[in-house]
Amino acid sequence: MDMKAITPAIGMQVSGIELANISEADAGVLRDALIDRKVLVFRDQPITSPQYLRFMNIFGETVQEDLVPHEGHPTELCILHIRPKEMQNINFWHMDYSFRENPTPHLSLSAQQLPGCGGDTLFSNLEAAYAGLDEETKQRISGLQTNHKVSPTQNAKARFSPEEFKAMTESDPVRHPLVCRNPDNGRAYLFVNVPIYCRSITGMENQEGDALLASLYAHAQRPEFHFRLTWERNTVVVWENTHCLHYPVSDYFPDERLMWRLATRAVTPPQAA
Repeated sequence: MDMKAITPAIGMQVSGIELANISEADAGVLRDALIDRKVLVFRDQPITSPQYLRFMNIFGETVQEDLVPHEGHPTELCILHIRPKEMQNINFWHMDYSFRENPTPHLSLSAQQLPGCGGDTLFSNLEAAYAGLDEETKQRISGLQTNHKVSPTQNAKARFSPEEFKAMTESDPVRHPLVCRNPDNGRAYLFVNVPIYCRSITGMENQEGDALLASLYAHAQRPEFHFRLTWERNTVVVWENTHCLHYPVSDYFPDERLMWRLATRAVTPPQAA
């Protein structure tokens, strides 16, 4: 197994390994690498969906996301299919499920069908983003909490029943610390998200709070903290969802794109730094 950093702040490309046949020793190395680098990229991995599921389980118990399982695949497998002449409309920096008490810790995609060009995905390291703040800002945001709430998106109908979605929209916002501590490596990170999810700072639901939150969200998008992934067929990517933002680039209309997706079960809420 060979590992090569993609940028100084984030990402590791892993080669010389078959995801369909991972030893326990290799699994431990990959878990450690993911904690350190946030995103792992594996090229040329033509695996079946059951093999993909077994691989992803080395990072945690996988869970079913789509309401209706896909015939011929494990129930945990989610399929993201942008059909010909369908526009992808989640092209913004975001973290999945920050509106839950326990957000999903790990996500993975496996590229099955790709457009002729385009459809890249960007990933940003929220640990590096916090480290890149000036000391005055770190002091200003220490101890603050933010209000997170669900919003309708392109994939919501596939993942939540109307009753579930209605209950979430009518419930009180979920509060999370604005600055969290990663228990796996001790590093502090910014827990910010797109404004449709991360609505406001608790106790600062005003213009000043909105401006501060917007500045932190913009800061996390700086090129120093992210890398841009160009997909190839059979590329598999795993990332730490709660410690990253990602941006799926919607520039390939009217072409088609199909990805497999897996997620691990959340067991703990984000912890304040």
